[in-house]
Amino acid sequence: MEKKHNVIKRTLAGMTAVMCMAGCLPALAANAEDKGESYGYHEASEQVAGGWEVVRGDTSPESNPDAVAALDNALKYLDGVAYTPVAVLARQCVAGTNYCMLCKVKPVAPKAKPSYQLVYIYEDLKGDAEFIGRTTVLNSPSEGATGGYSVNDGDTSLSAHEDVLAAFNKAMDGRVGVDVRPIAYLGSQLVAGMNHMLLCKSTVVYPGAEPSYSIMIVYEDFNGNAQLSTSQKIDFGNISEFNRTIHYIANEPTCTKDGNIEYWYNTSSYKYYSDEKCENEISYEDTIVKSLGHDFDKPVWTWSDDHTSAHLTVKCNRCGAKVIDEDAVVTKKQVYPATYTGTGFISYVGTVIIDGESWENNCIVALPKLTYTAPAISYEKCDGAVKLSWTEVEGVDEYGVAGYTGGKWKLLDYGKGTSYVLKNLKAGTSYKVAVVAKAGGQWIKDFSNAVTVTPEIVSYYPKFRTQVMNGKICYKWEAVPGAEKYAIALYQANKWQIVKQLDSSVYTYTSPKISGGYYSTVVVAKINGKWVTAQAPAHAVTVSVN
Repeated sequence: MEKKHNVIKRTLAGMTAVMCMAGCLPALAANAEDKGESYGYHEASEQVAGGWEVVRGDTSPESNPDAVAALDNALKYLDGVAYTPVAVLARQCVAGTNYCMLCKVKPVAPKAKPSYQLVYIYEDLKGDAEFIGRTTVLNSPSEGATGGYSVNDGDTSLSAHEDVLAAFNKAMDGRVGVDVRPIAYLGSQLVAGMNHMLLCKSTVVYPGAEPSYSIMIVYEDFNGNAQLSTSQKIDFGNISEFNRTIHYIANEPTCTKDGNIEYWYNTSSYKYYSDEKCENEISYEDTIVKSLGHDFDKPVWTWSDDHTSAHLTVKCNRCGAKVIDEDAVVTKKQVYPATYTGTGFISYVGTVIIDGESWENNCIVALPKLTYTAPAISYEKCDGAVKLSWTEVEGVDEYGVAGYTGGKWKLLDYGKGTSYVLKNLKAGTSYKVAVVAKAGGQWIKDFSNAVTVTPEIVSYYPKFRTQVMNGKICYKWEAVPGAEKYAIALYQANKWQIVKQLDSSVYTYTSPKISGGYYSTVVVAKINGKWVTAQAPAHAVTVSVN
């Protein structure tokens, strides 16, 4: 299958009919002309002089991208004809570069037929290119004509036409001194046998010899015999049809590319015209329709799950292209920590800078409230008090001790420590207390850690010991908190009697010598101005004096 390259639609004003190849068999040439077909060259109407350098190596478009690019650039705004480069044959170094290449040319229309032309392109030193002219090699016959050439509209490589290649090889068999290689198969004509037209490359078998290019016709009879009937060397200095005026059709601007109005350009005078007759001269700038620029759609930001990266995509409403498709630089702008009483957030900012313009997007990530666990309380009973201790809770401002009274919780005191002493508690009374915490300026009213405490029961009866020595009773006791005085009591005459009072700083006493017998005795204390004697019998001991 033929490989087409950058097929472009074009209209060329001022290009006329095709010329005949000199040197063709007279009968065949006459027959072709009778059918409205021509092939080959007339004398050139003008010449491009100077040293043309033929392509020594591969002539394929793929191996000569500079020439193909110049062709595309020169004809990019023309319409109506599709040009497919077949072979790049020569270059000419001028104030820039001239290119000559064989192209298959086919109008863009239903049932259109192709032709083959040598197309000449000029590219200046700035990379701008223009169409110089053409020489038609082979035209398809006009509608209804018979006997002419059937122009190849497919793959031009000889590997796709083995029968033509076989005929060519037979025709070349026995020829020496010149290496002739077929490059492209152009078409065939049915006569008393078959004529095959080919583009060929010929090189004299001599070191450093420069190749030449020719249009050759191989005649093959019905018995399979073949011979070379015509060989016309291509003269790159001759151009049969110069293009004086190029018609540029109107081309709508896009978002990124300028368009143009319909205009005509004269390649001889280098002038631009707005009319076909080239009467209304305009400037090149007048032909340009400025690009529209992109119509930005709403920006679309895509964030990663961990919010460490973000991507910005902006499409154009007009053309649908991704105008912006960039990764952002992500920074953490603000952090508001979550607390036990409220949610927090982290503010991430993605930034993309395009042509000095900054695009930003804020991504707010909510932080859920912290899970609060009330501090665990332990306590120690004291005399008329209870010492509370609790575990530390991370992230709180301070702690409060609350007491439950009258069916309500009441804050008793607060501070930053993890212990507190409840004082002035009544013996035998139970107290329900809890430890709460403040976080974010608010008290967390969680009383799930409440405990019930009671103070230590204080004995107001001194603990004492007695010893009898020489008929005397010796006493020794422990201090009682809050005692103002101490006293020694004996049970005599069926009642308790205080026999000796002592200061609160005295903890021993020895009685006078007493008669033998059994005595019930106790040490009591005076507290708050009163002697504590109600339970004295329970604390009394019996002493035997001999």
